Amino acid sequence: MRQRNPVLLLTIGLLLTGTAVQAGWDEGVAALTAKNYELAAREFATVVEQQPEWAPGQRMLGQVLVKLGRTDEALAHLSKAYDLDPSDVATQFALGQAYVEGRRYADGASILGKVDRTKLQAAQRGTLDQLLAVALSKSGQSDQALTALARAAAASPNDAAVQYQYGVAALNGGDLANAIKALEKSVAVKPSRDNRKALVQALMQQGRRTQGNAKTDTYRRATATANDLVAGDAGFDNLMMLAGAALGAKEFDTVISAAQRASRANAGDWLPYYYMGQAYTQKGQYSSAETELRKALNIATKSSDRATIWSQLGFVFEKRKAYDDAMAAYDQAGNSVAVERVRKNKETDQFNRDVEAENEELEALRREAEALQDQLKNLPGAADPPV
Repeated sequence: MRQRNPVLLLTIGLLLTGTAVQAGWDEGVAALTAKNYELAAREFATVVEQQPEWAPGQRMLGQVLVKLGRTDEALAHLSKAYDLDPSDVATQFALGQAYVEGRRYADGASILGKVDRTKLQAAQRGTLDQLLAVALSKSGQSDQALTALARAAAASPNDAAVQYQYGVAALNGGDLANAIKALEKSVAVKPSRDNRKALVQALMQQGRRTQGNAKTDTYRRATATANDLVAGDAGFDNLMMLAGAALGAKEFDTVISAAQRASRANAGDWLPYYYMGQAYTQKGQYSSAETELRKALNIATKSSDRATIWSQLGFVFEKRKAYDDAMAAYDQAGNSVAVERVRKNKETDQFNRDVEAENEELEALRREAEALQDQLKNLPGAADPPV
């Protein structure tokens, strides 16, 4: 079944109510419904010529001119219709839409905000809220835009586009809980590259703010969605998104696999090797971790990036108790606190080694003494003295 334009149907539905029939009116409505906008414009222009003070005629001509991209002309007719009947819902809606089309967002928000929502059906309210959200957002009224999108999403739970728009707005506004809910609905209704990517981003942000098992579970959800994303588009950015999500989910083999593919897609980026270095570190494979981190060092040029890599290398060396290498790496990273910690650990470890060596030496002397006693007891005539 052919999809119909909800804004067009809303406008026609509102305008036909209580409207007297003028010459050319029926023809104009029929042409507009058939999307023959040139013919519709001519028919409604005839209506306006016959009765320029009749608001519905001005309104419909303005609406058609918007469809034709003749926004300035449209605004002239719609403003005239508004002056003739400023309380009319259809006129408010059409004029607000024209302002949005003409990028006069503040004017659009002002007019659309006057629409009496009680006179609209639920679906019509959703369409209004989408337009109002655009107008508010583009005019710098982000909080009000988010409220309008929330209403639109509530009115259209099975509209993937609306859920995506609200989810992204909520994500940008820091409302992660509602962002995730909306984006999950969008993906469930009609998965796409954009809504999957936005959902992964939202889940990863949530993961960074969560602790314990909930943190790992959130990253696992992000990893599952990122896997679906990569299945449809295995570009560098998507692969790195998958690697990052899997790192938080502690799925280190997935990190390594995704980062390896990313390194082949863009050999000049240090991040894939750094991610592999982190994953190998977590797996306790320190030699492989060092190899990948040194690859990253050979590519990275920014001092801040190199400091990040040196810091991870310092951690790897510290785990291997290669204290001098760890201190040198941390020094390269500019982390004097870590250098001092490793120095103390080295001293403690050396002290423990010395104590252990001393204990081993004492134990050896004890065993030698026991052996000597046994030998003395076994010598001829070495009986116990009389009591």
